[in-house]
Amino acid sequence: MIKKLYYALLTGFLCYLPVSLFAQSDISFNKYHSPPEVQQVLKQLQQGNSAQTEIHTIATSPGGAPVTVLEIGKNLQDVPAVFVGANFEGNIPISTEGALGLAKMLLDSSRYTKNLKWYIMPLPNPDAAKGYFNTLKYNRTVNNFEINNDNDEALNEDGFDDLNGDGLITQMRVKDMQGTHIVLKSEPRIMVRADATKSERGEYKIFNEGIDNDGDGKYNEDGEGGINIGISFPHLFPYNKKEAGQWSGQAPEVYGIMRFIFDHPNIAMVYTLGSSDFCLVPPQGGRKGGANLQNFKIPSRYARMMNADPNKTYPMEEVIEKVKELLPPGTEVTPSMVAGILGLGAAVNPLDEDLKFYTLFSEDYKKYLKAKNFNTERLAPAPAKDGSFELWAYYHLGVPSFSMNLFTIPKVKEEKKKEAGELTMEKAGEMSTEEFVALGETKIDSFLKTNNAPDRFSGQGVIEMMQSGKLTPKQMVEMLSKKDTDDKKDAPDEKNKALLAWSEKEWQGKGFVPWKKIDHPDFEEAEVGGYVPYLENTPKPERIDSLLNIQLPWLLKLTEKMPSVSIASEKITDLGGGVYRLELFVENSGYLPYPIAMGQRNNQPSPVIVLLEGDVKLLEGLKRTPLGNIGGNQVKKLTWLLQSNKKPVISAKIESEVFSPDVKQIKIGG
Repeated sequence: MIKKLYYALLTGFLCYLPVSLFAQSDISFNKYHSPPEVQQVLKQLQQGNSAQTEIHTIATSPGGAPVTVLEIGKNLQDVPAVFVGANFEGNIPISTEGALGLAKMLLDSSRYTKNLKWYIMPLPNPDAAKGYFNTLKYNRTVNNFEINNDNDEALNEDGFDDLNGDGLITQMRVKDMQGTHIVLKSEPRIMVRADATKSERGEYKIFNEGIDNDGDGKYNEDGEGGINIGISFPHLFPYNKKEAGQWSGQAPEVYGIMRFIFDHPNIAMVYTLGSSDFCLVPPQGGRKGGANLQNFKIPSRYARMMNADPNKTYPMEEVIEKVKELLPPGTEVTPSMVAGILGLGAAVNPLDEDLKFYTLFSEDYKKYLKAKNFNTERLAPAPAKDGSFELWAYYHLGVPSFSMNLFTIPKVKEEKKKEAGELTMEKAGEMSTEEFVALGETKIDSFLKTNNAPDRFSGQGVIEMMQSGKLTPKQMVEMLSKKDTDDKKDAPDEKNKALLAWSEKEWQGKGFVPWKKIDHPDFEEAEVGGYVPYLENTPKPERIDSLLNIQLPWLLKLTEKMPSVSIASEKITDLGGGVYRLELFVENSGYLPYPIAMGQRNNQPSPVIVLLEGDVKLLEGLKRTPLGNIGGNQVKKLTWLLQSNKKPVISAKIESEVFSPDVKQIKIGG
């Protein structure tokens, strides 16, 4: 009996060990984790590090799944924080793995958690994310929010249908006299839009695989769900897209995320793991509707204050000088600040001051990847979408917002043409007829083959044509160059080339479903085929670990660039009669300014306040003085005139939601 009890206790103890002591080391990244498994991993991380972690449930999806945030650093107070969100659209599972991997990295080392708090949200769109693990796959991006997309009396009645029974929703091409697409001649798997300027007429209409379930003449217009969390944030909210919802925050996931972030004003930097990549490519501009910051009219309500003519156009430099006259002496005024003060329209393009650090960091990132022997010759990452989280974080929160795309398809390397000896197209075009003919039939044959000449051309034939005066070397080169250009026009574009090559190399050709005729209730001639779902953004599971280990450390390096504000020193000057001048020098020892230019423009980040406390009378200056903006690696001087006959000790204190409190005891008159 005693032995049985002993073994029972021992077994129970051993069963408990993996959860409490070894849970963190048991987490591996050789598979994609389903939404329930993601929650299990988060619980493992929390249970293995209970003193410094906490899980916050910030929303419940319409499908009943929790949206959770793992806080790392719950034991830390008054420190800046980084918020990490991943896989907002739900169709990029590797980004969820990236968030979990980053959490594990942080908990395995204290270097980046000593004076920095982290909020990590690996799965904001669990309803969509479960699509990758369903038997029927179709790149789902929407949650289970009930939306009647076709405005009839039924919900979700016309979704996708697996017509060829392969468990994948691909495309359907239908022969139609009013078609919009044609088959690409050089690659019959690819459909391209017909170009009327080339006398092309469409032969096919393209649909997603399915039938007209509700008989309204439309296909797959009212499927399962829902709202796409990844395009439902306020900045440039796409009202014209039904999957964005009727307003930002309509989806409980989006509202919960925004509520959590606004309730935590210590968030000083935001990372997004998904389809865009601000680490590699700075945020794109060029959107219409941005404020003109070069020459503009001053709104009438401000023109009177500035003694300006509201009907006159002023250059930015002149307006800056007018604004300075209204502010305390020495206040730094930037174009971003002016735009914010005067309300010069919505900002829709990144500000030049911010693009400087984005560009610098992207160049550094490329060098970092090169040092890791990581191939950057890949398809360009997608631009950030209107309504995306990463754009909202930059434009509305006014904090540095970096996104990272952990996987894109490698480009197809163009094979360099082998030259026939030293003979290039350029050199051949410069030769005389006699010089070219003197090369001989064998060399000319090789030259023609290397440059993809038509089969009807041969070395002997070209020699005869040149000797008879019907062809010159220059004319021959022009003809070959034109053919090469025409061949390229008919070839698949860069993206399709890469996808097809990746399908062949990595998926043994199974990344593309060959077009196959099907029996369709509505069409006489219909075929199903195309790229399989998730091909473009989801590598095989065995690649996950290496992709994370190479790229994620860069995000940790970026945190070293964060601003850090503290009191550097002070100077007291005795002016006589119990009056003193106090000069306080506040430094930002970080690389980035606080706030960044967009933060200055929208006044969103929590301000830094310098507070004076003590038994003195202020003759000039404020007890609570806003620091304003401070550049990276810069020092800012604040000045007060004080009066006191007691020579007291006063305290100067930095108050901020972002930075740790810093208090300086200063003896007046000592």
